[in-house]
Amino acid sequence: AELGHTRALPRARRGVYKAARNHPLGLTAREQEVLRHMASGLSNQDISDTLALSKRTVEHHASAVLSKLGADNRMAVMLRVQKEPWLLGEEG
Repeated sequence: AELGHTRALPRARRGVYKAARNHPLGLTAREQEVLRHMASGLSNQDISDTLALSKRTVEHHASAVLSKLGADNRMAVMLRVQKEPWLLGEEG
């Protein structure tokens, strides 16, 4: 407004999701949910069917989980969750 703009400015973003702010590795609530299913050995298709999400969406979440955990594959995720169950978040 000080610069003479008359159009309304877009709302300021709120930042990362609360669940991601509260999780030590920054996992969102949905990523934590996908992680729980990954840790129990479900495939992306099984997770997709369980959560009523597209397989592609689950693939994105699973990829984000692997990245945030620094894991190369699902087996590494499963082993890490066994050693560090706190990764599953509050509901774990």
